[in-house]
Amino acid sequence: MFSQLSDRRLALFLEHYLDVRGPRLMPRRNDIDALRLGPVLPYIWLSDYEEAQGTFRYRLAGEEVNAVFGTRITGLLLSDMVMGERFSAVNSLFLRVLTERMALHAEGPVYRCTDKMTLGERLVLPLSSDGVTADGLVGVTVRGESVDLTTVTADAEQLYSFMPVEQLSEYSHEVLEQHATGGC
Repeated sequence: MFSQLSDRRLALFLEHYLDVRGPRLMPRRNDIDALRLGPVLPYIWLSDYEEAQGTFRYRLAGEEVNAVFGTRITGLLLSDMVMGERFSAVNSLFLRVLTERMALHAEGPVYRCTDKMTLGERLVLPLSSDGVTADGLVGVTVRGESVDLTTVTADAEQLYSFMPVEQLSEYSHEVLEQHATGGC
């Protein structure tokens, strides 16, 4: 089961995703409406799955995401930015979102592959050109307090939870209600 979304921007993003997908299982990339995502825009990223490379190519990234990597990541592969063991771990998580049509929620250290690692929260959702077969991802990663890289231990790993996209509608009502009433 999904853990609780702590950041209001993730709740807004989830609400938008569910709204634009309509009766389909997943929305298309061009359904994501930047004008309706105001406070989420700096933290959003979109990627397409590149089967030949076995990983994801970034099609769009907000200003905050680009700042973390120190460059515009549009057009880059995940493997261009995340190396070694970290690449395998992240790519596997993203592939699960894609192949199993799952939503991924992660909390803990984010951007571990950069010198700008902080505690944060991430929500990754699948996209589909035909509404059924996942072929891309959309995500939002928000950063919080800084992490001292010298003190990060194995217990400082991210906490992951997955939920089938079919179940997101029921979950989102609870999350959005809690954020509207000041909960979490």
